[in-house]
Formats: sequence, structure tokens, C-alpha cells
Amino acid sequence: MSENLLDTNLIIRFLVNDNPKKVSRIEKLLSNKNNTNILLDTIVAEIIWVLSSYYSLGKSEVIEKINALIHLDTIDCNAVLLNKALSVWKENKISYVDSYLVAVAKLGNIPLFSYDAKLKSINSVTVQEP
Repeated sequence: MSENLLDTNLIIRFLVNDNPKKVSRIEKLLSNKNNTNILLDTIVAEIIWVLSSYYSLGKSEVIEKINALIHLDTIDCNAVLLNKALSVWKENKISYVDSYLVAVAKLGNIPLFSYDAKLKSINSVTVQEP
């Protein structure tokens, strides 16, 4: 069994399918059941930023692509937290990073300290000021 750490640029190539040669090699890597491909939360955040800003993809399309990615059998990631963050992002007009913060607070049942008014408008999480 091989463990591999995945970088943003590799996943972007795969998701936007803009280089068939590279995409073919990435598909082999991701489909090999002998591989465990580690996808860090920070890389997911960067992928979302690149897809949204550079490629101008809409939120729903980005969420669809990330959901498909994190549920691949050979991807090892924090799927519970990422699913929750994507769900919060889908339901609210806040950034993905803020959605990730809300997801951590919700899943850990811990208060979130912030001055961000948008976060305070989310009913399912406790947002406090110090």
C-alpha cells in the first residue's frame, strides 16, 4: 500500500480536465486501490479558491466537484468535517473558510469567537465576542 500526499495543482488538473495527458495519469493514481491519497483540509480550501476565482465556477459546481472528490475510495481526508463545511457553505452567504470554522464549531459543539456579523447570523452555531 502506497501513501501519497496530493497537491492543489494536481487536483485542479483532474477537476477541470484541461490537460488530457496529465488527467490520464492522475486518474490512474486515484483509481489504484493500492494507493491511499491524502487530501489535506488546507488543500481543499485552496482548490475551492482556485475553482471559484481563477476558473469562475459557481458555488454549486464547486461543491459538486469537491463532494465527488472527497468520496473517492482512494482519497483519505477529513470527510465528516469537509462535508459539514460544504453544507454550511451551500446554505449560507459566507466564505468557504468561514463555513469551515462554523463546521468545526458545530461538530465540536464549541463556541466560535468572532466579530464577523455574517457568522452571527447563522442560527445553528454560537458566535461570541470576547
